[in-house]
Amino acid sequence: MLTGAMLGLLEQLGLDIITLTEGLSEAEFFSSRLARVQALQRLGSMTRTIADLPVEVRQRMPGIDWAAWEALAAILPGNAHHPLQIWVAVQELTPLTVLRLKHYRKQQPQLFSIVP
Repeated sequence: MLTGAMLGLLEQLGLDIITLTEGLSEAEFFSSRLARVQALQRLGSMTRTIADLPVEVRQRMPGIDWAAWEALAAILPGNAHHPLQIWVAVQELTPLTVLRLKHYRKQQPQLFSIVP
């Protein structure tokens, strides 16, 4: 049950990031305090949620780049020094993760169940 809620949270946070950054260039993103701060907060929430996911759940979804999320978790606290990694996470890693989560939701619905 908790796993389903965590996966649903990941998907929603990812969709929030996509919405916040839609149509923004890299320069606009980094100069926009609101979009940048909100996206970074959500990226942090995603990395913490992923860190708490059971390993066996992650193993059942090999199409998600879990290693990239772990690497992102390591740089987020000092994100001002890693703008390229942040931008790649916003523009590539997050949308791909959301896409894969939707795929796995159809393929393995029991993972996403929140019914006990």
